[in-house]
Formats: sequence, structure tokens, C-alpha cells
Amino acid sequence: MEEPQQGHPGECLGPQCAGMILDWLRARAGAAPPPASTASTAAPRQGLLWTASPYSEESPRIASAAELAGALEHLQYAVYRRFENTLTRAERIRLDNSIENALFKVDRYLHRAGDAERTPAAAEVEALRATIREGREKAERMRTQARRAELKLAQLTSLSPETFEEFVAELFEALGYDVEQTGGSGDEGADLRLRRKDMVAIVQCKYHKRGVVGSPELQKFLGTVHHTRSHKGFFVTTSSFSLAAEKFVAEHPIELIDGPRLVELVQHAMGPGARREPLPAWF
Repeated sequence: MEEPQQGHPGECLGPQCAGMILDWLRARAGAAPPPASTASTAAPRQGLLWTASPYSEESPRIASAAELAGALEHLQYAVYRRFENTLTRAERIRLDNSIENALFKVDRYLHRAGDAERTPAAAEVEALRATIREGREKAERMRTQARRAELKLAQLTSLSPETFEEFVAELFEALGYDVEQTGGSGDEGADLRLRRKDMVAIVQCKYHKRGVVGSPELQKFLGTVHHTRSHKGFFVTTSSFSLAAEKFVAEHPIELIDGPRLVELVQHAMGPGARREPLPAWF
């Protein structure tokens, strides 16, 4: 029996070519076409990223294991925000309250839970509490260093070059850097080495009561930045910088810090509201 011309694969030239070839092959093999509903009835499914139930801060209790998982996720993020982000005083208070409330509800739930559920969750809660303690201790150290820097800032005109270098080191520590004082004749123009996460920087401190810092000093300092393979350099002085110096660093990884900028950094280290009037008791 001769095949229909329109079903012969050699006659297929249009976009329906593949479908016609398949139909022709099925007819030749005597195979039945697949059910039309196979592809159309299979509803797409979306995978879930989280298995926890949403955590509600307004709820007075945690009622299920899924809500417990949601509370622990909330705590992890709240703790990270509290100690890693720059926050206002009001934001810090809100996060502290949120963390304490969540811990209270988690403790109440774990007190009623069985050992199989309590043990892994209790270990996670203890790790979070350790992170909170470390964050608070670090914040208190930074506040203490910032207060010391503020005190020395008020005495800036009477500092010696050595105490000025100590002041700058305390200021960068208060800003969250790990600081190593180098000093001495082999410092190659770097008085301090800084590290914060993956960034490495050096600092040169110049205590000048008069005069300005010009571009030749900064050109030499740029060589030290490259020689020490630092990402950045900070040139700190009690005086000011020439216009040529400011133009030079515009194209190089050097930040200039003069007297007014020192005041701004100390205020930043002290935190939001350091130079504002105290908030009223009802705030």
C-alpha cells in the first residue's frame, strides 16, 4: 500500500516536519501515539527553599517544630544585623528586644520538647548566645577605644608624635580594624598595618602643628603601599594637604585624613548620636 504523499518524510519542508516524521514512523511501526494528557496534566512543581514556618514576633509562644526552625532563622539574621551592620540607637534597641523575646520563646518551647528535638536546637541556641556575648564584648571594647580617642582628640594640639600615633591606632581599632603598630626605622613609611576581613591597609601618621603635606610625600607613600602589597593607604596628619596632594590621590588608593576628618571619624566611632543632645527619657 502506497504511503500518503503528505505523510512521507521526504516531502516535509515546513515547521511541522518533526511532527510529521514522528507520525509517519509510528504508523510504520504500528505504535499507538502517547496519551495527549501525559504532558498537559503534569502540573509544574516548585521546590521549597525553607522548611520552617514564618516566625511571628507578636505570637506569645512557639507551637511547633517548624515554628521553632523559623524562630532560629530569625535569630540568626537578627544577631547578624545587630553586630555586623551600622545601626541607629533606636534600631539597636529594637533588635536587642527582638533577640531577647525570641530567645525567651525558644527556651520555653525547648523546656517542653523531647530530648530528640531539644538536643540539636539547644546546641544551636548556645552557639547564638556565644555569638551575642562576643558581639557585645567587641562593641564595648570599641566604645571604650572611641571614648579614649575622643579624649585624646580634645588634647590633639598637645600630643607628641608618639602619642598621636597611639591615638590613630586606637581610632582605627574603634572603627573595627585589627591594628598592628610597626614604627621604628624599618617601617618604610608605614606606622600602622590594618586588616579588616580581606582588606589590608597601611597608615602613615604625620604630626605637624604647622605647614601642609604636599604631593612628594604622598608619592613616596604610594610606593610603600605597593611595596607592602596593601589594598589601600591612609595618610593621617594634624595639619592639612596641598591642592596638588589632593589631586594626586584622586587617582591612587590613598585616603587623606586631616584634622577635621579626624573629628568626623571619632564621631563615627562613637556611634550615631555621639554629638547630639541626650534623648528624652520617654523615647
